[in-house]
Amino acid sequence: MDNHRLISKIFDGVSKHYDRFLKSATLGKITKWQSELIENTDIKDVCIDVGTGTGEILRLLPENSQKIGIDLSLQMLKVAKEKLKNKKNTFFIKCSALYLPFKNSSVSNIFYSLVFRHLENEKALKEAKRVLRQNGQISILDVGKPNSKLLFKFILFFSDKLFRPIGRLIYSKEEYDYFIDSIKEAKSIEELNNFFENNGFKTIYNKKYLFGMIYLAAYEKV
Repeated sequence: MDNHRLISKIFDGVSKHYDRFLKSATLGKITKWQSELIENTDIKDVCIDVGTGTGEILRLLPENSQKIGIDLSLQMLKVAKEKLKNKKNTFFIKCSALYLPFKNSSVSNIFYSLVFRHLENEKALKEAKRVLRQNGQISILDVGKPNSKLLFKFILFFSDKLFRPIGRLIYSKEEYDYFIDSIKEAKSIEELNNFFENNGFKTIYNKKYLFGMIYLAAYEKV
């Protein structure tokens, strides 16, 4: 199964339970982290939320901005559209982060909430940079690789062994393995900073939680 089909299958299958699962997996902190990321982003007029899922980032964005949620999962988009049906200036598109249906330099802000580590980083950033205006910002909330190798081994053990029985109530083995692999490939916030700074961005905000297991980061196109 190709990666796009697998992602669509995974999130189509969990769309009705995703919010509850995410709150459980983050010990109820996800909305706080997303709100903090938005508060430390210079939000302008056109915001894209990549891998919007059930639309939580869009729900928290200012009313006066144009908000566009994209996702590969049609079922996730349906949940988000219903949840945000009274939210002004909000639109949804089924598409890939690697092929954004927007003109060059047409977007002011791009958000990735628990998404960026799943993507082919180089391709995703090249496409984001294409549509982003000069001084536009990319804001990321994601699972990170802590500096402590021992702690990182514990995270993998917790995710793969201790939390797997809960995850398998929702996901198939193939689907849950996809999440475990994404954690193994996670960057530390320092590695992410270097990646963006080497590709035409400057770091404007960093924050770690849980010893770097979760990070918030924002970058400006220069």
